[in-house]
Amino acid sequence: MAIAQSLLRMAEEEIAAKNCSRLEVVRVEYGALAGVVPESLELCFEALIKGTPHESARLELIRLPLRLRCPFCGEVFGGEGQEALLQPCPGCGEQFGHVVEQGKELILSHLEAR
Repeated sequence: MAIAQSLLRMAEEEIAAKNCSRLEVVRVEYGALAGVVPESLELCFEALIKGTPHESARLELIRLPLRLRCPFCGEVFGGEGQEALLQPCPGCGEQFGHVVEQGKELILSHLEAR
């Protein structure tokens, strides 16, 4: 609920600055390690906009895959979930110390409003 509240608050601030009053689309990009449960976020967002001018707004969620870099050989690799953190580097076979280059994000990436 806290994530949905924060996203809605940021969206409302942004559209108010542009002299708009009603959200149409809110697009959020989230990493595989961001701790977002898409179904829960959608449910919370819908509960928050019910009975408001934003009631018909659409929440679009885009999941960003995990991207890791091996600090030993520089190989960039990844996967879809936390299990990718446990895979060895395909370049050198090293299992530990991989740097997360993508996967922790939670970005309000796009808004459409009237």
